[in-house]
Amino acid sequence: MDSSRRKTVLALLALPAGCAFQPLRTLRTEPLGRPARLPPLRSPTLGHSWTYQKFNGYNSQLLATKREEVVALEPRIVLRRTAGPQQTLPEEQHLQWGQVLRDPTWDFVQNYESPLPIWPPSLAVGTTNAISTHYRLDNFSFRFWIHVQTTVKAWEKIYLPHGQFDALRIEKFIRLQHYDISRINSIRKEIVWLVPEIGRWAAREVWGEYLIIGDRSYQGREDHVRWELTAWT
Repeated sequence: MDSSRRKTVLALLALPAGCAFQPLRTLRTEPLGRPARLPPLRSPTLGHSWTYQKFNGYNSQLLATKREEVVALEPRIVLRRTAGPQQTLPEEQHLQWGQVLRDPTWDFVQNYESPLPIWPPSLAVGTTNAISTHYRLDNFSFRFWIHVQTTVKAWEKIYLPHGQFDALRIEKFIRLQHYDISRINSIRKEIVWLVPEIGRWAAREVWGEYLIIGDRSYQGREDHVRWELTAWT
């Protein structure tokens, strides 16, 4: 069988399975009015934990169930992360709660020279801030630049399979230098639904895109992932 015909046959064979994939449903939300007083954000305490299901945004596949537990408060706040009893994941570290220094969210762990906000210090709707810093990968000395713009958008009620929450919607727009030197114009977007009563987010969604050096017509896509809270203590 010649090469072109083989590619055609393989494409046809793959078509039914590909058509069966459904993108992850849009998170169900409804707008809420601003509270008369901002509810206090629960401070982290040793033993606080949150369990999340991680979904692929492109095909709705459940990728993992992860548990995050506060195991240290000084000199940094440290979250131990596990996926089941057998798999230990890279830890997350905060200088102050919400100001992350070590972020395992993406395709590689990012260690920041200056902390970046998962949520900003001010939770007032309309608050914006922009921070530029550098990050390093584990066991790699090169410094990569990153710029993050954060906006506190609105209060929303979000509906998850394991409960509903009054949450503060926080959006981030990120530009960064990727460790893959063939990538240029790397852009990431993120939405965090922060729930003050649980001291963390009940849902978080991230995705990104980039161009390739020498082929600006190619629009690459990073993983599209959403985490949804299933339990917390």
